[in-house]
Amino acid sequence: MAVKQGKRNVDAVYPVIFIVAFLLFSWSTLEGLAARWVKWDETFSHGFLLLAISAVLSVKTWWRLHPKVGFYWVWLLPFIAALLLHLSGSILRIETFQQLAFVPVLLGGLALMWGWRQIIPFIVPVGLLVFALPFWEYLEWPLQVVTVNVNELMLSPLNIEFIVEGVFVYFPGVGAFEIANGCSGLRYLLVGLTLCVLYGELNLNAWKSRFLLIAAGVALALAANWIRVFVILHQGYETNMTSSLVEDHDMFGWWVFAATLIPVFLFARYLEKKEAGAPQGGVGDTQRPSQVQGRPLFGVLSTIVPMLLIGGFTWYSMAQFQSPAQSAAAYQEFTAVDEAHWLPVFQKQLAGWQPHVQRPDRSLERTYVERGSISSAGARKQLFVGLYSYDFQRPGREVVQYYNRLFSNEKLMPESTFKVDAGNGVEMGGLSLRYRQSEQRIHIAYGYYVEGQWKSTELQAKLAQLPGIFNARSDASLLVLGIVCQSCDPKQALSSLAGSISGEVEPYLDSLYR
Repeated sequence: MAVKQGKRNVDAVYPVIFIVAFLLFSWSTLEGLAARWVKWDETFSHGFLLLAISAVLSVKTWWRLHPKVGFYWVWLLPFIAALLLHLSGSILRIETFQQLAFVPVLLGGLALMWGWRQIIPFIVPVGLLVFALPFWEYLEWPLQVVTVNVNELMLSPLNIEFIVEGVFVYFPGVGAFEIANGCSGLRYLLVGLTLCVLYGELNLNAWKSRFLLIAAGVALALAANWIRVFVILHQGYETNMTSSLVEDHDMFGWWVFAATLIPVFLFARYLEKKEAGAPQGGVGDTQRPSQVQGRPLFGVLSTIVPMLLIGGFTWYSMAQFQSPAQSAAAYQEFTAVDEAHWLPVFQKQLAGWQPHVQRPDRSLERTYVERGSISSAGARKQLFVGLYSYDFQRPGREVVQYYNRLFSNEKLMPESTFKVDAGNGVEMGGLSLRYRQSEQRIHIAYGYYVEGQWKSTELQAKLAQLPGIFNARSDASLLVLGIVCQSCDPKQALSSLAGSISGEVEPYLDSLYR
């Protein structure tokens, strides 16, 4: 009996060693994840809770099965492939690659020790962590578009005059709504997926039942967001934008989502009862191999050594490729406008507006007035130029992220969107904004210069990171122009300015990052 207990203790030590090595190897990724999980008003604020649930379920599964340690060499190649994916993300500074490799590296290492049959019960407990990884953000733009299209269908029968442009919904004479990232429904989708997968793991055996529950959870989570957005749009129109839901609708959304969970769990209970009379033997049943391959110590060493070697190379590569720290003052000597025509003023705002950009490596914010346009009533034409650059993108310092906003929704509301032709094949996004408490308007043009390519939308800027696999650049910049004028065509003025300013900015950024 003592021998058997000692064997179990030895079998427990090896996974612990592996987990410690895994944590050391993926520490940079974990730091980035933790930074996202502590932002309680973001999509992934459930990360720490999910980590705790995953850990508890994994320990309970190990305690129930006591898997035997061996060396299952067939899993060596998938394991190394996952490590190399993580490594490529570190070298190329593509955080998504590191996140995609996170769970496969963890499961691959355990599969090397335990083999396929013994790893099956751990797939869901460990795999739950997938729903806390930020690579899901790539779904935000498609979900935003779907949300806009569904609400367009829902508004059409109500005899309400409205116009849809991209992710903006305009009610002429009333106001406009932006179906922003937070309105995509991704947060509800991930929470719904997590709850359904977790319920299936704890209460359902058949894969069919689990997939049916997940499908129902996804459909109702998306429906909850569509209903939420529809109610907000309708109330904004009916109350002439005075409803409290227009300003503060986060809690309302969670109440709607909670209501949609009722039919989900009723359906889950139905599936559970349906399985009650079925023969036992579902996805959780696992048979141990009759014979362990190789020696346990050899198996563990074969798992830990390659991880430590590749992990060390990853840290070394990150240190070698990391851009040297440079002061934001490097931009202060750069001028993108013709100062013979524009007079700089000592402020970084235009009529109280400026973009909100988090922790850029370099930044330039300047406001100008047109020479000869100043009178007793003030300047007839004012210009804002903002240039924000990240030497390389990493957690908390990305050109497209939740907290990087072109304007504050609390003060300004969008009135229309348009495209700005900057010439030479460069197209920028355009946006007309109006202050909520006045009739003052600001017109802006914006474009993303990512790894030597101009992009006009957030989605395009995100996808532009992928060519970094094949080139040495990993920089990303945001150029924002704003104009206020009393007697001019602001869109035409922006188009002219965007062409000349982007023509100065592009070679300057190329000289810094090539």
